[in-house]
Amino acid sequence: MQDRNAQVLAVNILFFIFPTLMVALRVYVRAFMLKQLGVDDWLMGAAHIIYIGYLCFQLIGVLHGTGRHVEEVPESSYVIALKCWFFCELFYILSSILVKISVGFFLLRITVRRTHVLILRFFMVATTLVGMSYFFFALLQCPHHIPSWWTLKREGCIPPPIVVDVSYAASSGNALADWAFGTLPIFIVWDLNMSIRTKIIAAAILGFAAIGSVGTLIRMAYVKTLGEIYDFLYETTDFALWSTIEVGIGISAGCAATLRPLLKVILHKLGIRSSHAGNSGTVFPSGRRGGYIRNFDLGNLRPDPLHSITTAVVCDQPQDSGRTSNVNDSSNEDLIHIGTYFELAHKTKQ
Repeated sequence: MQDRNAQVLAVNILFFIFPTLMVALRVYVRAFMLKQLGVDDWLMGAAHIIYIGYLCFQLIGVLHGTGRHVEEVPESSYVIALKCWFFCELFYILSSILVKISVGFFLLRITVRRTHVLILRFFMVATTLVGMSYFFFALLQCPHHIPSWWTLKREGCIPPPIVVDVSYAASSGNALADWAFGTLPIFIVWDLNMSIRTKIIAAAILGFAAIGSVGTLIRMAYVKTLGEIYDFLYETTDFALWSTIEVGIGISAGCAATLRPLLKVILHKLGIRSSHAGNSGTVFPSGRRGGYIRNFDLGNLRPDPLHSITTAVVCDQPQDSGRTSNVNDSSNEDLIHIGTYFELAHKTKQ
């Protein structure tokens, strides 16, 4: 069968360009339009930097034998490619962890119910613990002498079947976290007083940040190739491809979910407005700017020891002028507004 290094190279270049563009747009929206950067933005930026390192090692590996049969690659080049594959694995794990934690912080900013907050925090902590455990497992799989990993025989390393089993376990936890972050928005918006159609659209927008889970599931199908020893760089081509795609899509989708203010400005300049444009400028009252999904302090919305409750109020008409901002003031709004205006009001039981 023909070499597949060209496929790896093409995917490498594609997922260097697209996620980098999406991160740049996210930084523009958060830093220049909204003038606020949050923890989720910094984490996504760190994930992207590590991902760039991953792509660089993968590119060097492609130049020295990744995706090619062992018989066609000089041993000196093959060893370099194995070294690059080793570092790619480490960089993949770190970037994957940071992407998920970033998505978790993003969702925390619009989460109201304490149960949902606890679920998000649980998966964020679990993702970190499982991910870092897998990181050190990958780093120390040849415990006595790491360079043994970079040879064809890999003498003294953990047996391949164990590597495969641990990788399956880590990938399963990875996929579970992805699906948790992807499905939790459904429950976040379900109790709000909105139409079913609006709830579906809102959940889809929020859950879009976790779309990388698709790549995670497909990648799991190729974990078994990690047990290949002799023709490792060729047999693991699909695993390498989907590792690149998974993190690249995760970064891109996580950034896309934050770009609504920029999209609104572009549509406005093109003269395109929705039928609810009159409501799109509504800003919620607050003691200070939130700068994220809503323009009030989200911390005040979360349940507290005083048994607070949250209610949703739906208004089909624009609010009075005292509660409405200029629709062209994009810097003061980062509100997910879908079809109808809705307000979250915090009340405390007496």
